[in-house]
Amino acid sequence: MFHKIKSIHELFTLKNVKAHMFKRIFLLGLLVIPFAQGLEKDESEYPQIGSIWQLVKNGSHNLSSGPGQVVYFLSSDAYHTYMSREFQMWDSFSTVDTRNLVRLQKNDALKILDIKFEGAIYKVELLDGFHKGKKYYLIGEELKKNFEQENNQDENV
Repeated sequence: MFHKIKSIHELFTLKNVKAHMFKRIFLLGLLVIPFAQGLEKDESEYPQIGSIWQLVKNGSHNLSSGPGQVVYFLSSDAYHTYMSREFQMWDSFSTVDTRNLVRLQKNDALKILDIKFEGAIYKVELLDGFHKGKKYYLIGEELKKNFEQENNQDENV
């Protein structure tokens, strides 16, 4: 029994505790770091900042109402709409003032300025129309679904 107490006492010496903890942290790091790197989103799945996109479908024929591609004045409005669509939680949907919406027409272009909320929302600058030069927010799924990226390569062959 005395021998067991002595070995437990040795276990709790400062040097042994430090060595034991460093081994555990090292092993944990070997397991967690590769897993965490796999969870990071690939930057290539997002459009490049500064790229120009053109609306190819779902454009509004009427600027004041009707179906059409909408951009939001406030990022929170765009994010709450995105979350309501994603999780079908329309009871927590925030109302959006229609004065804070801009409906785009077909062939309107925009430029990506920033990526927000892990690619769910994009801050864009409108390049055409009455609101040219102003900053708005666009839901990421709508960018992929309704827009095409303009090709900036010179065709001077």
